[in-house]
Amino acid sequence: MGGFSSRGNWKCHLPFLLKLVILDDPSEIKLPNSKSAEKRVRQNKKQNAVNNHRKRLVKERMREFLSAVQGGDVAKAEQQLRSATAILDRVAGKRTIHPNTAARRKSLLARKLNALRSPKVETAVKPSKPKSKASKSA
Repeated sequence: MGGFSSRGNWKCHLPFLLKLVILDDPSEIKLPNSKSAEKRVRQNKKQNAVNNHRKRLVKERMREFLSAVQGGDVAKAEQQLRSATAILDRVAGKRTIHPNTAARRKSLLARKLNALRSPKVETAVKPSKPKSKASKSA
């Protein structure tokens, strides 16, 4: 999956991640005209790296859950759902993604798990009664 595991403390890798992002080619950005603008550029790059890392964690956890659902393993899917829900709540709490987006994704995952738990029941379509034309006899 890349250089880092999605489990554990990701903050220990943060200095390395920030070095990768901050040491980009400086010709790609417009040069700031003041010290405060320089600081904002640095802060934006750092925050962008952190946000991208958090979003990648969300995608990895959701992918792990969906693979467990496709495999049909209910116990593993439940465990992955708890993990995905926790990371979604954490990322939404930090406002990296909107809380409504996190809620929508959690709902989607829960629906998939419930569909896996319940046996697939085919709903029989009732044949509709033909409408009888009542003739009016006088």
